[in-house]
Amino acid sequence: MEKEKYLKIAMGALSKVFSEAGARATIDVMAKIKLGAVSDVGSNMINECNSVLYERVKMLKGDATAAQFLTTIKAACG
Repeated sequence: MEKEKYLKIAMGALSKVFSEAGARATIDVMAKIKLGAVSDVGSNMINECNSVLYERVKMLKGDATAAQFLTTIKAACG
């Protein structure tokens, strides 16, 4: 999957949990740290990034919201 497509999916899923600014800040940091100069994101990297985002949501919003977030982002990523 193209990196920009993945980031758009992740941004959409995070925007349902956090404010637009909070979602954008999380995506920006992840893009710099995890994805860097990568242009295509493989399934292993998608799973790793989704896990990182899940843990962030879980820490800030709780288990139920995190589980719903993970289901949403996994479905969107295919």
